[in-house]
Amino acid sequence: MIPEIFASDPSWPYSKAKTAVIAAASAVIREEGPRAATLKNIATRAGITEPAIFRHFEGVDGLFEGLFSAYERVYQRTASAFSAEGKGIAKLRAASVAMVGNIAASQDFSYILLNARHVFRGYPDLKAKVAENDAKDHGAVLACIAEGMKSGEIRSDIDPVSAASSLIGSIYVAALVWIESGFGFDIREVFADRWDDFERMIAAKPAPKSREAKAAARDRSAAYFPLRPAAVAKSRGSSGRKAAAEPRRKPKPTAKVAKRPAAKKATAAKKPSSKSK
Repeated sequence: MIPEIFASDPSWPYSKAKTAVIAAASAVIREEGPRAATLKNIATRAGITEPAIFRHFEGVDGLFEGLFSAYERVYQRTASAFSAEGKGIAKLRAASVAMVGNIAASQDFSYILLNARHVFRGYPDLKAKVAENDAKDHGAVLACIAEGMKSGEIRSDIDPVSAASSLIGSIYVAALVWIESGFGFDIREVFADRWDDFERMIAAKPAPKSREAKAAARDRSAAYFPLRPAAVAKSRGSSGRKAAAEPRRKPKPTAKVAKRPAAKKATAAKKPSSKSK
């Protein structure tokens, strides 16, 4: 399926037929890995013959160049968010939301966006461009954090590099779980919770979370990281509340301890009474 992010883009350079082949290749890579992106598997997924692929691309290498074009198009949309107006936390929030929105809109292509270094590892020039783009993303996040620290809205005692890595990592993990779930939840809602946590961590004056927002976050987190039934049954009672811990039982006396009273009685019996004397 061709994502709307490409279908509605007038500057997208490929025809509908070529885009369908690229989409089929991206779906194969997401489901089976880059090594499975053979002409046979891609043709089967696209519903065409292998020779038909050569009418659109110069073999597998040409197809991977098309995949890289898709990766770059999604990346450019994300990078443009960092060039928008605004500073500090507001700009970082808008760019992060745009990044997650682009991931949500591209679905199968999002796997390539997240794992571009691995997907294009066989093409040194393309891999170098991916590394360059990753460095730009990290630098753009660092610049927003530096602006926020300078204005006083971001704490001055945090490590900017660690904070940037934390934000980028949270987006990556949320997207990875979303992909592996078969797009089973709204990644934008889940990231909204992750962003709230991140902002409270870095903000000089974090806003408190309302009771309703906390309840909604718990519900979304349950969908994001669902507990196994066995774990739920073990940790919760029938009422749905966490089961109270059982009181400790006293250890049973050993056989040696149990015989002590009898030994004392025998000793008392052998002791002569005062009357016998």
